[in-house]
Amino acid sequence: LKKDLDKSHKELLEIALTISNNRKELAKELSISISKNLKDLQLDNTVLEILVNSNLDSFKKNGIDEIEMMITFNKGEPLKPLSKVASGGELSRFMLALKTILGDKLPMQTKIFDEIDSGVSGGIAHSIGKKLLKISETSQVICITHLPQVASLCDNHLKISKHVIDNRTITKIEKLELNNRIYEIASMISNGNPSDASIKYAEEMINNK
Repeated sequence: LKKDLDKSHKELLEIALTISNNRKELAKELSISISKNLKDLQLDNTVLEILVNSNLDSFKKNGIDEIEMMITFNKGEPLKPLSKVASGGELSRFMLALKTILGDKLPMQTKIFDEIDSGVSGGIAHSIGKKLLKISETSQVICITHLPQVASLCDNHLKISKHVIDNRTITKIEKLELNNRIYEIASMISNGNPSDASIKYAEEMINNK
């Protein structure tokens, strides 16, 4: 029984080490790819290192490794765990960069982004919208957003609203055609009160997709 146990342990360890070595190689490639995508999202100073820590005495269903992402978004700052240093906006962009890479490896999926642009605005919001548009070339993308920079880039614009009818709250989903899209994006630009200027700007945003 001990011989069988030792043999099984040896075989298991060999498989685990092969997986671990593959992970360490791919971790280098993944960190480079994520950093490149983060630059597209205006996080130019990001330094990322994916640590693959192996424990030969602890077998789990996925191998012997613990993965930790060490990162800094600011030049001159030391690497720290992602969960401890990322703001809401930085974490949103990190997840978007990661899903962009996964989309290249696993095409033809539906990807749902629930306010992935939370905590950002201006040029960063536009960069996020362009990245989502890129993902939509290989996957179906459903994105919930409150930002006109993102909404103006979509192929299909659905407006979700709530109404109280007979003391019940009803959720309504309406597909917007071009004129209604312009008005809705203008509303997003001007806090719900479209002006002639915001309507003109919304039209430019849609036409310059």
